[in-house]
Amino acid sequence: MTTPTLIYIADPMCSWCWGFAPVLEEVTQRYQGRVIFQLMLGGLRPGNTERFDTSRRAYILQHWKAVHQRTGQPFNFDFEMGDTFTYDTEPASRAVVVTRQLVPQKEWEYLKRVQEAFYVQNADVTKLEVLEGLAIQLGIDAAPFREGFQDTQIKHVVWEEFDQAREFGVDGFPTLLGKQDQSVFTLMHGYQDVESVVLSINKFLEKVA
Repeated sequence: MTTPTLIYIADPMCSWCWGFAPVLEEVTQRYQGRVIFQLMLGGLRPGNTERFDTSRRAYILQHWKAVHQRTGQPFNFDFEMGDTFTYDTEPASRAVVVTRQLVPQKEWEYLKRVQEAFYVQNADVTKLEVLEGLAIQLGIDAAPFREGFQDTQIKHVVWEEFDQAREFGVDGFPTLLGKQDQSVFTLMHGYQDVESVVLSINKFLEKVA
C-alpha cells in the first residue's frame, strides 16, 4: 500500500492561511514519517488588476483583524501599499513554485517567509525584487530564481496548479485533502484548530489503513 498523502491547498496571500501556519507546523511535526505532505497553490486572486483604494484596504484589514483575533497570528495593521498595488496573488504563488523546482526541501519555508513578509513586514510580495530577496535569505541563488520566475513555462505550471485545485472542488483556503491511491477526501476546509485537524486526519488514516 502506498503512503497516504496530505495535500495542503493554500495561497501565500491568504490571511487565513497565515493564521493556519502554526497549526500546519504542529500537524507536520505530528505526522512526519507517516504521511507525505504536498503543497498545492490554489490561487486566491490570481491575475487581479483592481487598484488598491481606501475602501479595499479597510475591507482587507477587517479580515486581518478577524484572523488575528481567532488565531493570535501577528499582523501589521499599518498596511500601506500605495495606489499602484494590486492584490494579485499569482506572482507570490509562482515564486513558491520556482523555489519548489530549484530547492524542493525549502518550499514550505519559503511559503512561510512570503507570508511573514506580507502580513508582518508589509512587504509587497507581488514584486520580483521582494520575492527574490526572500529567496536569497534562504540561500537560493538569485540568477536561477529570477530566470525561473520569468519563465513562461513556469507561469503555465502555476495556472495548471490553480486549475488542479479547482478540479478537486476547492474554492477557498486553507483546505486540507487526504489522498490514498486515486481516492481523495476533504479533511478540512477553512481554518480549524490543531485538535480538530488531527481528528480529521486520524479518521482518514483509519479509513485507508
